[in-house]
Amino acid sequence: MRRNFVQIAALFLSVLLLVLGSGTASAAPAGTGERIIRVGLHYGTGAIEGVNLLNEEGSGFRFGYYDSSNRFVELGVASQTAISVVETVNVYYGTYDGYQSYHTAAASSIAVGEYHLELPGTYLSFAEAQAEASAYPGGFAAYIGGVYYARVGNYTTRDGAVAAQASLAAQGVYSELRGTSGFGVNVVATGTNAILFQYDDLGSGTGLGVEPIQTGAEKCTTWSKGCLYNGGFRFERINGGKLTVVNIVGLEDYVKGVVANEMDNSWPTEALKAQAVAARSYALSLGSKHAAHHFDICFDTDCQAYYGREKAGANSDAAVDQTAGQVCLYNGKVAQTFYYSSNGGASESVSIAWESNQSLYPYLVGVVDPYEASLNLDNSWTRTFSSSELISKLFSGYSVSPPLVSASISSYSPTGNPKTVTFTDSAGKNYSVSTYRMIKNLGLRSYRYGFAGDGGFRTMPTNPSGSVSINGSVPVDSLSGLYAMDGSGNLTPINGGVYVITDSGTSLLDQGGGQNQGQGANQWASSATAVNGSITFAGRGWGHNIGMSQFGAKAMAEQGHTYQQILQFYYTGIMVGYM
Repeated sequence: MRRNFVQIAALFLSVLLLVLGSGTASAAPAGTGERIIRVGLHYGTGAIEGVNLLNEEGSGFRFGYYDSSNRFVELGVASQTAISVVETVNVYYGTYDGYQSYHTAAASSIAVGEYHLELPGTYLSFAEAQAEASAYPGGFAAYIGGVYYARVGNYTTRDGAVAAQASLAAQGVYSELRGTSGFGVNVVATGTNAILFQYDDLGSGTGLGVEPIQTGAEKCTTWSKGCLYNGGFRFERINGGKLTVVNIVGLEDYVKGVVANEMDNSWPTEALKAQAVAARSYALSLGSKHAAHHFDICFDTDCQAYYGREKAGANSDAAVDQTAGQVCLYNGKVAQTFYYSSNGGASESVSIAWESNQSLYPYLVGVVDPYEASLNLDNSWTRTFSSSELISKLFSGYSVSPPLVSASISSYSPTGNPKTVTFTDSAGKNYSVSTYRMIKNLGLRSYRYGFAGDGGFRTMPTNPSGSVSINGSVPVDSLSGLYAMDGSGNLTPINGGVYVITDSGTSLLDQGGGQNQGQGANQWASSATAVNGSITFAGRGWGHNIGMSQFGAKAMAEQGHTYQQILQFYYTGIMVGYM
């Protein structure tokens, strides 16, 4: 791609730079002083060649890096409200893979080249380096390995850079041909090839920090890839690769982003508050889960769904503000508060669902959930597998005599979820599989399942009379008019979620007095015979069934429970407090 100084100058003159930058540090982001969390937006196989930033609020950007305490150290400032951060390789502005930014493979006449000319000497500040560079078309300040330099132009070929070097020499200006290391990053004015700042940490791992300039009391927000973010950003080429992009954001702003994406803004306040505390606790309990990529937590459901301010509303924001700093604590430590969409009638202990050490998570104990049923959720599902699929997914390496002819749930957990499933092959040999491996290998939607068919149904214990008795003598056919008394003598109307002791154990009492045979019960076959060589599973719920059901929290809030009560129901033995 041919370049000359006239073309670069025309672009550069349209770019107004504020030649500031003192190299001083401030609390990140933008002086909030609150606890900071580093959220990975693009990393690993999702690392990116170029990404655009656009001020929603603020008046340009400042460049620098984040120190080990997540404080922003400012190196330079530009007034452009639309910038792009790109690798220091030949990149072209255009649309590639559905995203308009800078790419190595985009077809475009707008190129940011990897070759530059460096003027003699070093400088003490961005202002000094920029003042020298701005005397030449296409000049820019560069910060390489902790030292400021003045550089000129960008060229996609070495020959183009050498020709420009000769042109400068003819004017009596000496320059050196330069590139960057595999860790270099350019900041350019979006849609142009005008470099605003160049940064290369030479592999030290600091990366380039970018923050919007704060001009008023309102928190700055920045658009990136269709999402609006608070805080700042760090761009790093780990091991010389593409850009790892991290949002450096205050914990409470992060939680606002999570709550808005994990629950609907219209849900009851107490449910949103429960979600806020659970999200905050979960984030803090993870520490730096993604330390290998130099951030704490990722943006998707592998950690928690986070897309900045997208979907945020007044209700979800208020729920976070009203619980600011609150977490779930167990024995004084932050609990790892897993949550999911719905459980179909019961959560599950982590030792069964994931075969984890239960003593490490004493608060993640399965509970029968009477609340989801009141929502009449459409969360039932079926999955059909052929015998060959089941053998491939569950018994690879086993000497199974195909086909599998039947399956049965051979043991249940205390909450009524399957614990072990046993399959029988054509030779009559049995193979037992833990429910953890069933979910992991087959991808079943929840741990609340059985079989579709007529192999015999298993339900929760029932009371044939349809009524219960208080203290063995007073018959009760309805919850209407019943009250519970606490230790202080206070009376509370009973409106659901009541368990009774029967000859066969505990049973959930429904609104009419009879035992609940709805969502709280396993109403699927406990065994199945293969039909046309296939076995069909049926169940309810969506998720891993560990910890809090989000729809259960909604139902509890609608029935008048507080967020503390919701959290203490789903996380056994926790307290809600502050760290």
